[in-house]
Amino acid sequence: MVQPISGKPMLPANLVKNLTFAEILPGDPNIDLMPARPEVKVSRFEQGARCLGVFRKGVLIGYLWFCLGQYEEDEVRCTYRLVAADESVFDFDLYVFPEQRMGIGFMAIWHGANEFLHARGIRYTFSRLTRFNLASRRAHAHLGWKCAGRAVFVRAWRLELMVASTSPYLAVTCSPSRRIHLPLTPHVLDTALEKSAR
Repeated sequence: MVQPISGKPMLPANLVKNLTFAEILPGDPNIDLMPARPEVKVSRFEQGARCLGVFRKGVLIGYLWFCLGQYEEDEVRCTYRLVAADESVFDFDLYVFPEQRMGIGFMAIWHGANEFLHARGIRYTFSRLTRFNLASRRAHAHLGWKCAGRAVFVRAWRLELMVASTSPYLAVTCSPSRRIHLPLTPHVLDTALEKSAR
């Protein structure tokens, strides 16, 4: 999916007055609080991923990872390549700590991410969203997301098959060192915005 990044605040000032947004760098103790496996977190930093944290009175309540240019998926052998690389990111692993999920945690992360990314000239963010995660799909619908493509991966031992709605459409890999490259463009979002402006 692709989602617009805008400079408009997503939450009113009174709801964010106790929140701060800051990049979490390698070696930060807050990384140990994240539920991803240690080797996964290390590989994210190695590929150049960045992590934005949301803090309430100094306590981490949630975070979002993102990559510039491209993202190397860690569940299948696929690299998502951003065609509009100068103004796009690929976001992943948006996480709100369980005790914060009944509040504004999700929107607080997007509020901070929009400010952080918009200030750096980013207009679009892409992410992978499973069709079975209905709660996430509903939440993102309020943020204006559009489907940028579909892909299905089938794994059998070392073999991995991909069928996608975008080039290269069909691909097979048999080695962990070989990756499928999927180009992602924001044209579906631009088209939708043009139609709504008419």
